[in-house]
Amino acid sequence: MLNRFKQLFIKEFLELFRDKRMRVLTFLFPVIQILILAQAFVLEVNNVDVVLVDYDRSQLSRELMAEFSGSGHFRLSHVTDDLKNAEKLLTSEKVRAIIHFPAGFGSKALKGNGSEFSVITDGTSSNDSGLIQGYASNIFSGFINRINGQQNSVLETIAWFNPNLESRFYYVPGLIAIQLIVISFLLSSIAIVKEKEIGTIEQLMVTPITVTEFILGKTLPYMAIGYIAATIMLVAAFGFYGISIKGSWVLLYFCVGIFLAGNLGGALIISVVSTTQQQALLTSFFFMLPLVMLSGLLFPIRNMPLPIQYLTMLNPLRWFFQILSGVIGKGSGISELAVPIIAQIALAVSFISIAIVKFHKASD
Repeated sequence: MLNRFKQLFIKEFLELFRDKRMRVLTFLFPVIQILILAQAFVLEVNNVDVVLVDYDRSQLSRELMAEFSGSGHFRLSHVTDDLKNAEKLLTSEKVRAIIHFPAGFGSKALKGNGSEFSVITDGTSSNDSGLIQGYASNIFSGFINRINGQQNSVLETIAWFNPNLESRFYYVPGLIAIQLIVISFLLSSIAIVKEKEIGTIEQLMVTPITVTEFILGKTLPYMAIGYIAATIMLVAAFGFYGISIKGSWVLLYFCVGIFLAGNLGGALIISVVSTTQQQALLTSFFFMLPLVMLSGLLFPIRNMPLPIQYLTMLNPLRWFFQILSGVIGKGSGISELAVPIIAQIALAVSFISIAIVKFHKASD
C-alpha cells in the first residue's frame, strides 16, 4: 500500500513540474502577488485632498489651515469662495473633504466665544470618512487649546450621503461588484477551455460558424446571467439593507453591461491561452485577488505608492466600484462619472479586441 501511494505521489509531483504553465502559476505568480499587493496594504488615510472655503479670511483661519496641511493627513488642492462649487468637487470625488471657515471664526476663537468650524466629508466611504473626521477633530482641538485654553469652540463634522457612517452603504455595492466579476470572469474563463478538452472546438471550427459568432455564443449567456444576478442583488440590497439607488437605473445597467463585457473579454483571453480547465481556473484566481485588493474597496488607492496607483487604472473593478458608489450612494450622473465610464469602455474594448485577435491566431 505504501509503495502504491509513493508511486502515485511521485507521478503527480512530476506531472505538476512537467507543465511549464503550472510551474509559473504555482510558484511565480504568488511571489508577484506578494511583491505588489503588500505595498497596497495601507490602512492609514494620508494626503486627503481638501477644498478650502474661507469666509473668515483671518490670520487664525490661515494658521489652522496650515496646521491641517502640515499634519500629513490633509492636502489643500482647491480653494474657492463658493460653497456650492466646493460641494460639486466633493460629489465628483475630486476632493474628499470640505474645510469651511464661517465669517467671524477668528475673532470668536480668540475671545473664547464659541467659534464654529466645519469639515464635510464623503460618507459613502464610511471608514475613510470616520478617520478623516477624527484627524480633523484632533487638529482642531489642539489648535483651539493653544489659542485660548478653552474648549467651547465647536467642530461640526458632516458626512454627506451617509450621515450615520453606516458601513453597509459602502460595502454592499462593493460586494455586488465582486460577485459580478466572479460570475463573468471566473466562471466564463473555463468556457472555451472546456471545448478544447472535450474536443468539440475543432468540430465547431470546421462548421460555417464565424469566430465572432462563436465568441458571442460562448459569452452572451454569461452576460445574461450577470444581468440577472445584478438585478437580484440590487433587489436584495434594498429589501434587506434598505439601500436604494439614488441615481439613474438606465445609467447603472449600461455600466453593468460594459463591466460584464470587459470581464468576459478578459476571461476569453485566459481561455485561449490555457490548455486545461485547471490552468484557466488558477490563472483566474491569480487575477481575482489583485482585482479586489487594488479596487479601492479595502484600501484607499490614493495612499498606495504611485506605481501601484497607475497599475490600478488597468483594473475594471476600480472604475466599476466608483460608478456603483456614485450612482447608488450619491445619485451621480454621467458628468460626475465621465472618467470611470470612459475608462471602463476603453478597458472593455481593449480586452475584447485582444481576445478576438488571440482566438483568430489560435484557430489558424
